Amino acid sequence: MLGKKSRWFAPLAATAALLLAASPASAVTKPDVVIPAADSCGGFDLGLTATGGRIKEIRFSNGNLYRVGTGVVLTWSNQGLNGSGSNGKTYTVKTSGSVARYVKNPGGETYTLTLTGHNGFIFFSTDSGGPGAFQYTGRVVLTVDNPDGNNVKSVDTSAGKAVDICARLR
Repeated sequence: MLGKKSRWFAPLAATAALLLAASPASAVTKPDVVIPAADSCGGFDLGLTATGGRIKEIRFSNGNLYRVGTGVVLTWSNQGLNGSGSNGKTYTVKTSGSVARYVKNPGGETYTLTLTGHNGFIFFSTDSGGPGAFQYTGRVVLTVDNPDGNNVKSVDTSAGKAVDICARLR
């Protein structure tokens, strides 16, 4: 099951050179990860399959962290509710690269997370503004608890394009 640590798909993900519109799938395949409706799209469980890509993680002694990724192909899918009732819609994204930069804030209790490039991010129900799932192209700045939990305290700025995955899959 998807934990807080795994919900960030920026190094693996998101909107790059080509966005393919959501369309009914001829056959619903089992995704790599299923995020329950309460922590993703509300009315349906969200599936995610990721293929390809590489992630390089660089940790600094001061607590700062960089995650640099090359592109993958992401397929988001409507999984219905509790495994039944899927409408068969999928949304596939061919991505290029991304960078996630975590900088420890004064006091050390939070981090500023800057996502640049092509990023996919799932906001859980416990996050500020959550739940939801978005593909970002550009720059997003968030305040999070730490690089492992990624509990979103606030979304500070964004520039570029944001695609609401849940809306595409309804």
